[in-house]
Amino acid sequence: MKKIKFIIFAGATFLGLVTSTNAVLAASQSVYAHYKVHGSGNGISSGKSNGVWHYLNKNRTVTLKVTSSSGSGSGSGSCTLRRNMFGFDKSYGTVSSNKGTHHFGTKTDVTSGSYYLELFGGNAKSTHTIHGSLYD
Repeated sequence: MKKIKFIIFAGATFLGLVTSTNAVLAASQSVYAHYKVHGSGNGISSGKSNGVWHYLNKNRTVTLKVTSSSGSGSGSGSCTLRRNMFGFDKSYGTVSSNKGTHHFGTKTDVTSGSYYLELFGGNAKSTHTIHGSLYD
């Protein structure tokens, strides 16, 4: 009987450690974007249009860490985090796409793989490229 109780206790302890560790782990995903700003000042790279989706957990502040950012002209770009929804997509904030660490202003409200980034901005007739990671 003691042996059975010990096995149940050990199994419950292991299960508790596994589930609590899982909640602490943050998703980290690679980000790469390259886009041209046209003469009209319009230019965008959309994950939705390009089929690049990110899986993020519920109730987290999402961070964009840009490790390199380059542009052929002056002017900085911006990045908006969105979630694909029926009707209008939900926005979780807009941050700079310059090199550095940037936190989106609104926490995620659903665990989902339907989040995407939109990168835009900069001066007319310029090309922008960023590399980095997105994590919650």
